[in-house]
Amino acid sequence: MDDRVFQWLSEGASLITPTQRLARHLRYQFAKKNIANDKRAWETPDILPWSGWCKRNYKSLSDLDSIQILLNPAQQLWILQEIIKSSPDKDKLLHITATARQVAHSYQVCKEWCIPIFPKGVYPGEDAMAFKNWVNSYEERKQKEGLTDEASLPDILVNEIEADKLKNSKIVFYGFDYLTTQQINLIQSLKESAVKVIVYEFDDHNIKAVKNEYIEQKKELYAAAAWARKQLEQNPSASIGIVSLNLNSIREDIDHGFRSVFMPDTGNISTYTNQNLYSISIGQPLSAYPLVQTAINLLMLGTRSVDINTFDKLLHSPFIKGSNEEYSKRAQFYYLLRQFGEQKIGFKALYWIHSERCHEFARCDEFIELLKSFELSVLSHAKQHTLNEWIVIFSEWLKLFGWPGERSLTSDEHQTVNAWQAALSQLGSLSSVVSGPVNFQTAIYQLNRILSDSRFQPETEETPVQILGLTGAAGMQFDCLWVLGMQDDAWPEKKITNPFIPRSCLKDYNVPGSSAELQYEKARKMTQQLIESSKHVVFSYTRQESDKECRPSPLIKSIDRDKNNYLDIYPKFISTIFSSARIEKFIDLENPAASVAKEVKGGSLLFKDQAACSFKAFARHRLHAQSLQNIDIGLNAMERGNLAHRSLQYLWQRLKDSENLHYKSDAEIQSLIVSVIDDAIKQQALYQPETFTDRFTELEKKRLQRLLSDWLSIERQRDQFKVVATEKKKEIKFSGINLQLRVDRIDELDDGRFVIIDYKTGQISVRDWDSENPKDPQLPLYAVTSEQKIVALAFASLKRGKLGYVGYSEEENLLPAIKTNNSIKWNEQIKIWRNILTKLAENFCKGDINVDPTVTACRYCDLHSLCRVYDRIENPDDINREDPQDA
Repeated sequence: MDDRVFQWLSEGASLITPTQRLARHLRYQFAKKNIANDKRAWETPDILPWSGWCKRNYKSLSDLDSIQILLNPAQQLWILQEIIKSSPDKDKLLHITATARQVAHSYQVCKEWCIPIFPKGVYPGEDAMAFKNWVNSYEERKQKEGLTDEASLPDILVNEIEADKLKNSKIVFYGFDYLTTQQINLIQSLKESAVKVIVYEFDDHNIKAVKNEYIEQKKELYAAAAWARKQLEQNPSASIGIVSLNLNSIREDIDHGFRSVFMPDTGNISTYTNQNLYSISIGQPLSAYPLVQTAINLLMLGTRSVDINTFDKLLHSPFIKGSNEEYSKRAQFYYLLRQFGEQKIGFKALYWIHSERCHEFARCDEFIELLKSFELSVLSHAKQHTLNEWIVIFSEWLKLFGWPGERSLTSDEHQTVNAWQAALSQLGSLSSVVSGPVNFQTAIYQLNRILSDSRFQPETEETPVQILGLTGAAGMQFDCLWVLGMQDDAWPEKKITNPFIPRSCLKDYNVPGSSAELQYEKARKMTQQLIESSKHVVFSYTRQESDKECRPSPLIKSIDRDKNNYLDIYPKFISTIFSSARIEKFIDLENPAASVAKEVKGGSLLFKDQAACSFKAFARHRLHAQSLQNIDIGLNAMERGNLAHRSLQYLWQRLKDSENLHYKSDAEIQSLIVSVIDDAIKQQALYQPETFTDRFTELEKKRLQRLLSDWLSIERQRDQFKVVATEKKKEIKFSGINLQLRVDRIDELDDGRFVIIDYKTGQISVRDWDSENPKDPQLPLYAVTSEQKIVALAFASLKRGKLGYVGYSEEENLLPAIKTNNSIKWNEQIKIWRNILTKLAENFCKGDINVDPTVTACRYCDLHSLCRVYDRIENPDDINREDPQDA
C-alpha cells in the first residue's frame, strides 16, 4: 500500500473503490502495514466500494420522511418483468426475464452517463422505442409508490447529500479505470460543499514488460503457473498477480494448471500449502455451490416427481441427515433405480421399488422416511402462499431433511449458508412488489433466479498468488504480474452493441466502448495501467485456438519477447512420482478357484463372458462388477427388445399351436395381437410410468402390431408345431457349476422332437456358435443340457427388414430357410458344443483371469477401467476393429 494512502486512511479519510474485491484487499494491506509498524490495535479504515458508499450515504439522510424505498436488484427486475408482460411488445419477446435484465442494464448505463431517454433529434428504432416506453412506465411506478433504485442514488446524493456532515472531510476515489458522468457530477458537488475529493493516480512502478507466445492455452496456463512458483521461490513475500481476460470461462482450466505446479515442496515455499498458495478471485453463481444445489434439489421435490440425475445428487449428498450411516445403501439404491431406465420417477414408484425390489443392502430406510415426512408436509400446505410464507415453508422442508447435514461445516460452507439466507431475504423482499399469494412453481422459480444472479465467493485469507479477471484487477498493485490471453481477437475486446440505446447516444455521451475508437482507447489505457501496476509484467498469448490461428494484440506488438522458457522449469509431478518408485513387476493370471457350491448369477451369460474374455467373466460373476446403466429418452434397444419378447410370450401362451394360428381369422388374429400388446405394455409401464405417456404408448403399439403381424406370416409357413414353453426357466448343474437358464421358446413337432428358439432384435449370425469362443452360447448350452430330443436351434430375427429364422437343424425344412450343416452330423455338433462349453466352465472354475479379449469383446464392454486393457495394447483401435466374421 502506498504511504500516502496509508496516511489518509490513518487520518480517517474515506476510500471509495470500484469493486468489493479491491476494498477487501486494501483493508488487508492496511492491517498488514500496521502490524509491520508494531501496532497491536487500530481503527478500522473506512474503505467501501462505490455502490456501498452510495447506499450508506443515502440511508444517512436526515429527512427520513422524503426518503424513498430503495429497491434491490430482485425487486427492480420483478417490476420490470411486470411492466414488460403488460406491454404491447410482450408477444415479440422470447424470454421476458432476460429482456428485463437487459432493460435494467441499459437503464443503469443511461443513468451512469446521464443519457436522456432519448434526446431530441435522435430517432429510436423499434427496440429503443419499446425500451423508452418501459422506462417511462417504470419511472411512473417509482414516483407513484415512492421507490428508487441503486442506479439513481448518485443523482439523489448530488442534490440531497448533507454536506455539513462531510465538510472538511477527505474522500479518495481509488482504482477507477475511468469515472462515469454521474460520478464526476457527484465529485463536483462534493467539492462545492468544501469536501476534499482526491482521484488517486498511480505511480508508474514498471521496470520491465515482456511478452510470450505459446502453441496452445494449456501450455500458456502451465507456463504462467511455473513462472508464478519461480517468483515465489525467489521472494516468498512477493505479491504475484495473474490476470485473465476470460477468467470466467477458463476457471477450471486455470485451477487445473496451477494445481499441477503448486504441489507441496521443499525450499523457500515450504511454509505454504497448496491450498493457500494461490486463489482464484472470481465469484460463481450461488446456485453452483454443492450445499445450495442440495437445498434447491430438496425443495424441487415439492413437485413429487424427481429427475433421476437430481436424485443421484441427493442420495450422495453429505448435507442430508443420515448420509454417513446410509452412504453405501443410498448408492446401491441409486444403482437399482438406474436399472428401471426412467429419467423421472414419482414418489409412488419410488416407494414401491424400495419396498418390493430392494435387497437389504440397498434399503435406505432413513432417507425414505425423510421423503415420506416431506411428502406429508407438501400435501398439508395450501397451493398458494405469500413469498414470506414460502420462505418459512422452504426452511421447514430443509429442516425435515436435516440440511445442511450432521457434520461440522467448513468456513466456506458457513459463508455459503449465510449467502443462502441472504438469498431467501431477497426472495422475501419481493413481497413488497408482488401482489397477493403465489404458487410453488412461481416461488421456486424466483428463488432459482435470485441464486443464479447472485455472484458469490467465500472470503479467504490473502494468498501470495492472486488470479483475477480484468475487472478484479482494477486498482491492484503487484510485484510481478502475468496477463493471459492477449490475442488480437480478444484484446481490445469486441464492441457489444446495446439494442435499447441508439448508437449515436452512446457515442455522443462518450460511453466507453460505444465506438471502435473509444473501445481501442479504453483497451490502450487499461493495458498501460496493467504495465504501470507492477514492476515486472509478462503478457502471453496463444498461437492456436481450436482450428483458428491467433496473433498478438496490436497493443503489445511493440513489447519485447521474453527469452525465458517456463515450460520446463519443473518436472511433471506424475513423472517425479514414477521416477522415485521402486516398481516390482509380476504376471498374475490365476485367481483362487471358484466356489462352485454357490449359484452363479447370469446363467449362460457366464459362458458368453468367459468365451469373450476370461477376466470379464471373473469381474462380472465373481467380483459382481457392473457399471451404471445409461438412461435414454424413451426405451433403449434392450427395453424395446424385452417388450417384443413379452408380447410374443403372451401371444403364444394364448395361441398355443400352429393349428390355432391357421384356423383363426385375420380379424381374430389382429384382435389377439392388440390384446397381448396391451398386456405387455401395461406390465412394462409398471416399471416405467413416466416413459409410457399416451402418445408414446400409441406409437409403441403400432410398432409392435406391425412386427407381430409380419412375424406370424413367417410362422404360417411352418409344418404343424405346438409351443410347449415360453420364457422357461430351469436350473441345471454343468461341469460343477449351478446355473439358471431361461429359453425364450420351445416348440414340439408332430413326431415328438423339439426345437429351441431365441428371439433377437439385433444383429445375429450362426457363426456366433462356430468357434472355440462362441459369442452367444445360450442355445448350444441349453441343447447339450436338455433331456429332450433337440433337432434344431434357431435365432428368430425380429429386426425390421430381416425377419426370419437363422440357425442349424438336424434335417431340412424343420424351420423356414434353415438348412442342415452338411460338413458335420448333428450329433457330432452337439458333442463339439459340449466339449467347448465344458472347457469354458473348467477355465472359469480354476480361476483363469487372463486379459485376452476376442476381437470384438471390448466393443461394448463397460469394464475397461477395471481390466485396463488399453494400457497393454499399443493401438487401442485394435480392440474395436470389426470381426471378419461380421463383415
